[in-house]
Amino acid sequence: MQPDAEKVLIYATSGARLLVFDEPDFPEVELQVPGGTVEANEAIEVAARREFFEETGLEGGNFVALGVNGYRFSTKDRNIYHRRHYFHVELSGPLPETWLHSEDTPYSGGPPIVFRLFWIGIAEAASRLGYGMGNQVFRLGH
Repeated sequence: MQPDAEKVLIYATSGARLLVFDEPDFPEVELQVPGGTVEANEAIEVAARREFFEETGLEGGNFVALGVNGYRFSTKDRNIYHRRHYFHVELSGPLPETWLHSEDTPYSGGPPIVFRLFWIGIAEAASRLGYGMGNQVFRLGH
């Protein structure tokens, strides 16, 4: 089946912690990891690096591909299928415990989106992440 979109999701870790975010302006939005849509003719890893920077303001180091899976969901008027490419990047150095960052060019084309970034334990991530984003956490080996 041809996907409606190619997506990248990035599991950024620091020790036994995973970087996640919520959206303070939209409390109904579930907990997520950085990621987004691969643009036309864009290499998958290039998309992962771009999306990671856009959503966190951080430069990542070595991006390691973890796997690919499909994610299906329904909107009120249609069924959607995304092919998700998962990456892991281990971050080092001094990192804030929490910070706000705005994505100025959201895929929706709307106004900037404010993300509140913070850390959770990798062991709890699979049960806390929304939208099926915890699907590949087991690959982190924690």
